[in-house]
Amino acid sequence: TLIPGLVAAQDFPNGPIEVINNSKPGGGSDIFLRFATERAADILGTEFIHISKTGGVSTNTLKYVAGKPRDGHTLVIVNAGTALTMMRGTVDLTKEDIVPLVRGTIDPEFVVVKAGRFGDAADFIDFARNNPIKQAGTKVGGNPHVSALIFRNAVGMKDQVYVPFEKSGEIVINVINGNVDVALLNYDEFEAQAGAGEVEALAILTPERSSNSPDSPTGHEAGIPVDISVVRGIGVMSGTPEAVIEKLEAALLESMNSQGYLDYLAGSGQTAASIAGREEFGAQFEAMYEGYQAVAADLLK
Repeated sequence: TLIPGLVAAQDFPNGPIEVINNSKPGGGSDIFLRFATERAADILGTEFIHISKTGGVSTNTLKYVAGKPRDGHTLVIVNAGTALTMMRGTVDLTKEDIVPLVRGTIDPEFVVVKAGRFGDAADFIDFARNNPIKQAGTKVGGNPHVSALIFRNAVGMKDQVYVPFEKSGEIVINVINGNVDVALLNYDEFEAQAGAGEVEALAILTPERSSNSPDSPTGHEAGIPVDISVVRGIGVMSGTPEAVIEKLEAALLESMNSQGYLDYLAGSGQTAASIAGREEFGAQFEAMYEGYQAVAADLLK
């Protein structure tokens, strides 16, 4: 006699799998999810339907997922917005209600300033500890705002003024024009302007240097002891049969190790090292949640 979980896995999937994200169609998370699941459709023999549920960072995304059966036919983006929304208590879900299945990207943040404005990272740190700093980002209360607060604490800034913009292109322009002092950006967001000598990266906020910008020291080398990256993964609701979870994890990992997905990663300077399974990604999501709690009081003022 087969146990129920194995029966569920044998019959799974028995219909399309919905993939829910918190960005608009064509946004970073939407593009990631489409590339990540492209091969999984063939592997599992079913269709993946991508649905955007925007609003309240990830509030509408998680509310939608919470109302679906816990049978593996609904997947959800797991990123900083997921942790932030749960931490705020705007949904009835906690981090225990999500199983982070696979991680697909770790796109590191660089400390970007106007070229020539500071001698090096140490010069910037000294300035930031003695003067107010205007730091550019996007939506107030969103993921970049949280990263800015974590960065502020790591630097030991005297006073940080968060200046929000709609898009990264606007951020770069305002860094160049001197309207803001600093921004945290992914490499592809400032690559062209760095090549033109208009901006420069003082540090990369990862444990290791990047092949894209090998002369940029890590934050740890530069005296900014923090790691900040844009992390995206895929999760499923807790309570989904374990055998189904294992089947999904295996299919998604196989899909993301395909050449098409690896080419997508290479486009932002990432490698297969960005890909991880449930154990590693689960521990990372837990740490992300704890890091956000450390700045929660400032964020919710």
